[in-house]
Parts: sequence; structure tokens; C-alpha cells
Amino acid sequence: MKYQRLKKQMLASLLVAPVFLNIGPVSAQDTVINTSILDQISAQSAEVFSIGAEMQVQINQLSDQASELTFEYRDQAKIVDGLEIYNAGMRRTIAEQERTIAEYDESIAQAAELQRQIAPLMERMMLGLEQFVSLDIPFQIEERQQRLNTIRDTFDDSSVNVAEKFRLVLQAYQIENDYGRGIAHYTDTLEIDGVERDVDLLRVGRIALLYQTSDQNATGAWDKSSNQWVALGDEYRRPIALGIRMAQQLETTQLLDLPIPAPE
Repeated sequence: MKYQRLKKQMLASLLVAPVFLNIGPVSAQDTVINTSILDQISAQSAEVFSIGAEMQVQINQLSDQASELTFEYRDQAKIVDGLEIYNAGMRRTIAEQERTIAEYDESIAQAAELQRQIAPLMERMMLGLEQFVSLDIPFQIEERQQRLNTIRDTFDDSSVNVAEKFRLVLQAYQIENDYGRGIAHYTDTLEIDGVERDVDLLRVGRIALLYQTSDQNATGAWDKSSNQWVALGDEYRRPIALGIRMAQQLETTQLLDLPIPAPE
């Protein structure tokens, strides 16, 4: 505004100057007057130029500031774009986490329901296993019964969690299932002809349980139909001795002629 005002004053002075120059003969007084007007115009011009220089400096400063703001805006715009992409990814992550939390909540609710049902299930499983052992051929009875008693004791032990109790029941089932595969040998004491004797026992899966004394003079088998031990003839002495050595991994696997009852 100041610059425009000075410019108008300078133009007005220039327009007035010819009026004094065209009036009659030039006098010393007029010369003085005209000189003062020129000095005034010169001073005003100098002031205008000075103001113009100052304005140019300000314009340059504003231009530099505008450039800096432009660069800063571009940098901030890049940051904003990056944040938008990051936020979009985070929103997807949060949505996935919310779905996972919902699934966990559902699983917890189902686990609570399952925990209420697991105790009756384990009880039924134990009853079935105990009945199965009592009706099975009598091999390693003490070991098997001790395993069942140990599991029974954990049912009343509050320091054992439900998962561990259920694991023990499943493990007992797995062990009983493995008994039906392959052959095994162990020693025990049996009453033979009224005399207790140490014998080698040969279990062939669950289809045969055979015994033989260490001197091989007595050989017999468990008769499931009569639930008692019965003596066998001499024709089974060698095959049973061979089967015992096979179970001890002292002989290679071979076919054996054993008294296997027919399936009912």
C-alpha cells in the first residue's frame, strides 16, 4: 500500500511540473521552485526504489518459504500415504485378531462343557477296562491291575488335572491294545501238580498263553473255556521252547506249531 501511494505522488508531481515550466519567463524564484520539485521527485523515486528493493527481499523470502512449505507438504503427504497403508494393514490384522478371540471364546465355552462330560466318560472307560482285564487271559495280572489301581487313585486326587487323568486312561488302553500284537516272554510261579514251580511264560498276542518249566519237563497252556491251566503233550515241548527263545530275541522268527484254540 505504501509503495502504491508513493507511486501516485510521484506521478502527480510529474504532472504538476510542466505547469510551472510553461508560465512566462523563467525567474530565479521559479528556478528554485522547480529545483525543489525535482529534488522532491528524486527523493521520492529513491524512496520508491528502496521500498522496491525491500519488497523484493520480502518476495524472495516468501518465495523461499513457499518452496520450503511445498517440500514439507510433499514429505508430509508421503508420510500420510504411508500411514494410510499401515492403518489399512493394521485394520485387517485387528479384524483377524477379533475373529481369533471369538474362536477362543467359543472354544473356552465348549471346553467348559467338555470338562463336565469328561469325568463320566473316564469312569465308563475305566469300568470297561477293568472288566476287560478280569475276563482276559491271566497274563501279567499284578502289573496290569496295579496300573488300573494307580489310575483309580488319581481320580480322587485334586492335584492331578483332568487332562492328566484322561491321558493315563488312554495310555492304559494303548498298552492293553499293544498286548494283542506279537509275542512276549516273562517268568512267574505256577502251581503244577500241587507244587509251585518257576516257569517261563510265552504269550502269543491274546490267542495263547503257554508255560514251560526251565528243565522243559512240564509244558502247558491256559484253557480259556475252563479258565485253568492244562498240561500239553511232548509234541509241544520243542515249539514252545523255540517260541520262548524267539520272544527273548535269541532266535529268528519262525513258524511255530502251537495249540491255538479255534475262534468262537
